[in-house]
Amino acid sequence: MDAVLKFIDKQFLPVGLITVALVGLLFPAPGRFMGTLPTQHVAVSIIFICAGLRLRTDEVAAALSAWRATAWGTLSILFITPIIGTAIAFQLPLDPSFQMGLALFFCMPTTLSSGIALTGQARGNVALALLLTVLTNIVGIFTVPFVLAQLLQTIGRIELSALDLLLKLCLSILIPLAAGKFLRRFVKEWVDGNRGKIGLASNLALISVPWMKFSQASDRLAEVAPLSLLLLVISGLVVHLLYLLLNDGGSRLLRLPLGARKAVVLSASQKTLPVALTVLAFLPESAGVKGLIAIPCITSHLGQIFMDAILATRWGNDTA
Repeated sequence: MDAVLKFIDKQFLPVGLITVALVGLLFPAPGRFMGTLPTQHVAVSIIFICAGLRLRTDEVAAALSAWRATAWGTLSILFITPIIGTAIAFQLPLDPSFQMGLALFFCMPTTLSSGIALTGQARGNVALALLLTVLTNIVGIFTVPFVLAQLLQTIGRIELSALDLLLKLCLSILIPLAAGKFLRRFVKEWVDGNRGKIGLASNLALISVPWMKFSQASDRLAEVAPLSLLLLVISGLVVHLLYLLLNDGGSRLLRLPLGARKAVVLSASQKTLPVALTVLAFLPESAGVKGLIAIPCITSHLGQIFMDAILATRWGNDTA
C-alpha cells in the first residue's frame, strides 16, 4: 500500500489527468455543474499564484551570458515550433477539434517546471533552463495571442482577436504570477520548505480544468473511435521528436556547450499545459468542442514528459 501511495504522490499529475478524464466521461453531472460557475478562473489563478511562489529567479543572471543559447531557445519556443507544429496539425487525418487542440498546444511557451527538472536530471545547465522558462512564459503572454491568431487566420480556421486574448491572458496569468512572486519575498522560507504541498495544490487546480471540459463534452467524447485517439497520441509523439531533433540540430550548429545544449533541447521542445488550458477557455465556440480540444493538449503533454524523461535519464547516466 505504501508503494502505491508513493507512486501516486510522485506521478500525481499524469494519474490525476487520466482519472479526471474517466470520471468526467462516466459521471459528467458534477463537472458540468462546476463548469457553470467561475471555477476555472479560480483554478487558473491558483495555478499561477503557486507558480509565482515557487519561481526562483536567483540563478537567471548567471545564464544571461549564454546569449546564443538563450536567443535560439526563445526563438524556437515562441516562433519556430509553433509555425511547424500548427502546419503539421492541420494536415493530420484527425477530428477538427483534435487538430485545433494540437495546434493550440504547439503554440505554447515551454513547461513551467518539467524542463528545469529534466535538465537537472540530464546534468545540463539548469540556470539556462530556468532563464528560458521565465523568459518565454512572460514574453509568451504577449506573443502567443498574436502568433496563434495569425497562424489560425492564415490557415483559415477561425477568427481570433489577439488583443482580446492578450488582455485575458494578462488578467489570468500575468497578474497571479506577479502576485505569487511578490508574496514569495515575505514567505520564502515557508515556500521552500513546502514546495511539495504547493505543487500538489497547483496540480489539483490544474486537473480540475480538464475534468470540467471532459464532463461538458462527455457525449461527444463517447463517440470518438479508439483508433483516432491512438493516432492522436502518435502524432503528438512524432511532432515532439521532430522538435527534439530540430533543437538539437540548432544547438550543434551554434556549437553550444553540452550543458547548454541539453537545456535548450529539453526546454525548447516542451510545451506548457496550464497556459494551453487557460488559452482554451478563451477560444470562441467556433474553434470546436472544448472538451475534445483539451484531449490533444493532455496527451501531448504526457507524451513529451515520458519521452524526455527517457532522454534526460540517458544523458544523466552518460555524464555520471
